[in-house]
Amino acid sequence: AAGCGAGAGFGAGAAGCVLAARLTEDPGTQVLLLESGGSDRRLTIAMPAAIPFVYQNKALGWNEMAGPEPYLAGQMIDEKRGRVLGGSTSVNAMIFNRGNARDFDGWAAQGLSGWGWQDVLPYFRRMENFAEGASPTRGGDGPLKVTRANAAHPLFEVYMRSGEQAGHARPADHNSGDQEGMHIAQCTIGNGRRWNAAQAFLRPALGRPNLALKTGVDVERVLFDGTRAAGVLSADGTRLEASREVILAASNIGAAKLLLLSGVGPADELRALGIPVVLDQPHVGRNLENHPGVNLQYAARREDTLVSQLGLVGQARLGLEWLLFRRGLGASNFFEAGAFVKTHDGADYANLQLEFLPLARRVVNGKVTVFPGFQLWMDLSRPHSRGFLRLRSANPADAPQIVFNHLQHREDQLDMIRAVRLARELFAQPAWEGIRGAEVNPTADLQTDDDILGWIKSAVGTSYHPSGATRMAVRPQDGVVDVDCRVHGLEGLRVVGPGVMPRITTGNLSAPTYMIAEKISDVLRGRRAI
Repeated sequence: AAGCGAGAGFGAGAAGCVLAARLTEDPGTQVLLLESGGSDRRLTIAMPAAIPFVYQNKALGWNEMAGPEPYLAGQMIDEKRGRVLGGSTSVNAMIFNRGNARDFDGWAAQGLSGWGWQDVLPYFRRMENFAEGASPTRGGDGPLKVTRANAAHPLFEVYMRSGEQAGHARPADHNSGDQEGMHIAQCTIGNGRRWNAAQAFLRPALGRPNLALKTGVDVERVLFDGTRAAGVLSADGTRLEASREVILAASNIGAAKLLLLSGVGPADELRALGIPVVLDQPHVGRNLENHPGVNLQYAARREDTLVSQLGLVGQARLGLEWLLFRRGLGASNFFEAGAFVKTHDGADYANLQLEFLPLARRVVNGKVTVFPGFQLWMDLSRPHSRGFLRLRSANPADAPQIVFNHLQHREDQLDMIRAVRLARELFAQPAWEGIRGAEVNPTADLQTDDDILGWIKSAVGTSYHPSGATRMAVRPQDGVVDVDCRVHGLEGLRVVGPGVMPRITTGNLSAPTYMIAEKISDVLRGRRAI
């Protein structure tokens, strides 16, 4: 088996590291793992609190922009994805959310047998080492360390209490199937450091003689012998042959781009770019989803917020305590409390994710700065709008055109308006009396639906959760890969990553991406179920 990440994506991210580790448990299986980026051994990656520095480091990402977004007045939106060992798990916010049980039952209801909640739960359990121990729903001895945030700052408890005052539940474990309500976040942080895919899965396997890792390799396309994937071609002209399979263990954007460059996609678009068509598959690059959202911000006294601990002396203390003991604020991702709630009573289940910060942030001259206050990120967990990804040219070095069509659907607009009103109701609760200052973003004078929507359209960002561009479906008429992630109509080629999700999950995507790879590793080894 050749586990191939691509020059168009990454190979040693969540999916690639899982597959490399699990497949090479069988000494008879040879795996070549290709990664475009370099080493993840950087303090800024290891220290959870250094997220802003990781985000701003262009050397660690693909530096792509989505847009112009037609329903946001042509706005361009940056999309972060990692170009480094560990992939996006080396640059993300480390928030661990499996998704709602009903997400996976919804996949199964589309005819995708083996992908219901009870089918995937064993794989979620197998991959994790949950700090609170094993249970019928949680894993206790897997490679991926998952901890519950300390949430020591007083504003986290104020936030949780205000949610209860507003009538929201507080489940004991939102990752055990009962997702809706307020929660203290769970994070992929272990021993005070980021526990990314490379640390959890790849590094323990690198000593195996049947695993080879090559970094700094840009794959330009898949090579075919007829309709069978025979290997890959790297940017330096090297042909790497696969005796068994080529696996695109890549990001949503990377996998779709590489398929298109390889001649797998909408035939008319490929021919127009001079790319020979291997398979006319119109769904490649379509059904593009993400989690669009906005930040609601309030001012507060400096001493009431986390900003009071982030002066020069505070930053020095943060760094020293983390370097010496791997604890303190340096061991926090700051996103330590959240919620999953419904935007309206008619929603079948929670369709809005909240993430609370006990400080407020803004971008000034391309850099993230903080100011005294607090903020709530709100994103749509299952938006109705769909976008697309297309090649701009046949040159693998060119970024693709990415358009999500955020807020195209009227229901998405209404849900975002409802989200702002819901957040305002949350911060109007008695728990915030004496703490809450003026509303900074959007400002309290915006009250009508039209005014709120106008602000939303100017402020929309995403949670960097693109999915669906190589979606799973029973029939090739409906999607790109089958239930075992094999590309319909081709042999020896699979896609394993967030792109295969037939519907985006309710929450961050790293946890379900790990799960997908765990499950497909069993398929490849002939073990159909745990």
